[in-house]
Amino acid sequence: MPEGPETHELADRLSTLLVDEVLTQARFIDPRLQRKRGLLEGKRVLAVEARGKALLTAVSSGWTLYTHSQLFGFWRLVDDVDALPDGARPRVLLVTARGAAALYAAPSISLWRTDELDAQPYLAKLGPDVLDPAVDAAGLLAHMDTPRFAGRTLAVLLLDQGFAAGMGNYLRSEVLYHARLSPYRILRDLTAAERRRLAKALLDVPRRAYRAKHGDILPPGKDYLARTRATFGFEVYEHKGDPCPRDGGTIVEERLAARRLYWCPACQH
Repeated sequence: MPEGPETHELADRLSTLLVDEVLTQARFIDPRLQRKRGLLEGKRVLAVEARGKALLTAVSSGWTLYTHSQLFGFWRLVDDVDALPDGARPRVLLVTARGAAALYAAPSISLWRTDELDAQPYLAKLGPDVLDPAVDAAGLLAHMDTPRFAGRTLAVLLLDQGFAAGMGNYLRSEVLYHARLSPYRILRDLTAAERRRLAKALLDVPRRAYRAKHGDILPPGKDYLARTRATFGFEVYEHKGDPCPRDGGTIVEERLAARRLYWCPACQH
């Protein structure tokens, strides 16, 4: 499943194709949505943004298209709708004078009045988005005091979108490594200093992953990324058996919360 950095980068590419353009076509494979295509066709696209791992495409009629790719969904962006592959029917097709965007295999697609988006079930449960420039370490630290998080292990918590939206499996391993924390630690047992390290890593690691996708050319409105290093690489994720880059210990792979996790028991406590 794409994680926050990939979803935000996709939103940037969709914005380049769609924003400020009129949708000349809007097509859905779901007949119920197809009957509502008039809410999008002929309307100007105002914004495409990512929230957590969902994409929101807002149009001038006051409606927003919500999509979530989950495990198998993927987008194709082309300069001309005729360049899309034959045979496979997209679940969503959006066409402008600049080109076409087609979404395949995604199971979660719906139309919402823009002013009622907060009622969308996935969005309503999201915690702070680690790639939202308005989210800072102080906000994350305050969010950690939410009672329902207290007794959970970090391995489980860092996959909970209600705790930190946009997090995912590779980010989980890398965040815990940079925070020097064991995946078995329980949130309520962390010291104040450990919580600060976790909050810092929750911001720094995803933002470096996102910045690396753009290099030195930042998308409009993303100036906050200029304070983030432009390079990113896995230090522990998928490095089972390799020496830890920090202390030379051995990186191990474990299956925690039904997902692969990589960490160094020698330096993560």
